[in-house]
Amino acid sequence: MKKILIIEDDPVAALALQRLLEAHGYEVETASNGAKGLDRLLAFEPDAVLLDLLMPTLGGFVVLKTIRGDRPSCQLPVLVLTSNCSPEFQAKALAAGANHVLDKSKVKPAEIISLLQFEMGAAPTNRISELGAARKSRRF
Repeated sequence: MKKILIIEDDPVAALALQRLLEAHGYEVETASNGAKGLDRLLAFEPDAVLLDLLMPTLGGFVVLKTIRGDRPSCQLPVLVLTSNCSPEFQAKALAAGANHVLDKSKVKPAEIISLLQFEMGAAPTNRISELGAARKSRRF
């Protein structure tokens, strides 16, 4: 099972992301700030990170630079979710090492799942109920 670490200071947003990812077969852990996120990163060893940039204690840019700086060859996918999606902010996040920068207010759940699947190279097993529904919808 693929593991995703969510580093997000908004508990409502973190819970919504956690439920979305778990419903799609991912193992998920959350951290409420950048310092806790770096601790969880080492202990949990995720396959990808969803990262908010604007957080107290230790901001997302520091976390992102630490992930990329400590392990320059690190291929760990980092998807940034932020409420500030100005072109300058996006460019700064991409330059710091983000794989994608997504606007929290506009991103669709399916887009998050698709990007994670793309970045990790393989989709997790879909829920059994989704497989059953797909089979029932076929008309032969």
